[in-house]
Amino acid sequence: MMRLRWPDWVVVAVCTVAQLSSAQPGNADHREAAAGSLAAVAALFGGIILVWRRWAPLRVLGGAAAAYVVQAAAAGPVVPAAVLAGCYAAARYASLIRGVVAGLLAVAVVVGTVVLIGPADLAATYAVPLLLAVLAGVVVAARQTRIEATMASVVVEERLRIARDLHDVVGHGMAAITVQAGAARMALAAGADAVVRAALLDIEQAGRGVLREVRWLVGVLRDRPEHRTMSDLAALADAGRTAGFAVLLRMDGNLAAVSPQIVETAYRIVQEGLTNAFRYSGCEQVEVHVAASDVLQVSVLDDGAGTPAADGHGIRGMRERATAVAGEVYAGPRPDAPGWQVRATLPLRKERR
Repeated sequence: MMRLRWPDWVVVAVCTVAQLSSAQPGNADHREAAAGSLAAVAALFGGIILVWRRWAPLRVLGGAAAAYVVQAAAAGPVVPAAVLAGCYAAARYASLIRGVVAGLLAVAVVVGTVVLIGPADLAATYAVPLLLAVLAGVVVAARQTRIEATMASVVVEERLRIARDLHDVVGHGMAAITVQAGAARMALAAGADAVVRAALLDIEQAGRGVLREVRWLVGVLRDRPEHRTMSDLAALADAGRTAGFAVLLRMDGNLAAVSPQIVETAYRIVQEGLTNAFRYSGCEQVEVHVAASDVLQVSVLDDGAGTPAADGHGIRGMRERATAVAGEVYAGPRPDAPGWQVRATLPLRKERR
């Protein structure tokens, strides 16, 4: 369904009024009433059809140019306000080549009409803003295309990350369950009841681990805000606790003054650090500490026995995000206790240079 915002109505109203009231001095020579009425109808038509300029830009531009020719023939050259808006819309909303060609043709129509009807010196005066409107439409369309391409790339990257996470969680868990189920089957055939019980216990633990990690992943995806703030780190901790993990979160310093880019980087580092701790370390507890001073210090410490791969997608992604804001990340075994640590240092004054 076509919906119009208030700026659309403003453009339509301004262009319509301009078409109706911009007869050039020297051309108002008491023309016949019929010609005046025809000019008024053409002006109204050229302005009102701009309502559809977003959905049918080429047709609207053609209609506005035709209305301008009729109005100029009946009442003399006027300011081509409707054609101006139509040129921008064609370049902005139509395909690049068709929009530019249509805009240039409309400019040629206006210039030719002014030259034929006179005064000819108005042709350049009208041509310049029309050409600028076409150029502005092309620039805005190109910018919007880049934004959409970037957003599409982000969506694809996020989907791939989710797919990798699900593959790692479910694939690893199901592989362990399959191996233990096979061992239980062979032990059952051999009458080794103790081995069967041990295998079934391993299957139960592996299944619970998969469910916990899936709950964590779903909780993060469900509760993740579009625009993150430092307070959203509490939602990550809550998602971990809901999934059955012990997460301790501590935040110090003036975190409200941290820039959005640094907030996004810190959020992703904490998210990935918790994911790695839950998935690989076999930890009982994870401590998250975020402190802001001259730099933002982020640490994720677990007490597990596992060792995540240093070149995995998650750790590499954390390092890339930190490098993008002139920061750094260290991931490795804890020197002070058993377990794994992720520590990041993110400068807070980079954007003030």
